[in-house]
Amino acid sequence: MKTNVMRILDQKKIYYKIHTYENAISGIEVADTLNEDYDKVFKTLVTVSNNKKNYVFLVPVDKELDLKKAAKSAGEKSLQMTHVKDITKYT
Repeated sequence: MKTNVMRILDQKKIYYKIHTYENAISGIEVADTLNEDYDKVFKTLVTVSNNKKNYVFLVPVDKELDLKKAAKSAGEKSLQMTHVKDITKYT
């Protein structure tokens, strides 16, 4: 199954490599399965501000997102993680 990102890369004729894995749940498990450095594998975190504006952050799989620093970088007073059920609306 192709993702939207894969379709865009195909349209622009940009080479990419697909990695598959089984039984990996966390980003760290994915990196370990692919035998990749944690600094080369990222998790995509979707946040929401008080005024319902969404922000997406890419973070190495072994790191945590500091919501206060993220809010400051986005020019917001505060951010919260988007509820899991809503993530597919934005990614």
